[in-house]
Amino acid sequence: MTEPSKWSRIIAADPDHARRYIERVKMMEAAGHDLYGEARTVDAMVERNSRILDAGCGPGRLGGRLFELGHRVVGVDVDPALIAAAEEDHPGPLWLVGDLAEL
Repeated sequence: MTEPSKWSRIIAADPDHARRYIERVKMMEAAGHDLYGEARTVDAMVERNSRILDAGCGPGRLGGRLFELGHRVVGVDVDPALIAAAEEDHPGPLWLVGDLAEL
């Protein structure tokens, strides 16, 4: 058994934290902020149709965009609320709840 992640400790102390994080990302996107620079960087570095592990994927913005660009994506996050948001907002990739320290 590994030590709980920082995110797990935050959620244990504040169970509503993930919901607020998800909403903040949605508000930033709705306001026109560019949230996909990381995805463009990764896309430029890998071959077409690459297999990508989005480790600590959160609500799926990076993995979702890479999937749209034609890559095969698996996203893993310890928080079930973030995985649920990824599944809802970015269908296509495989989203998994898991602790990366134990993967």
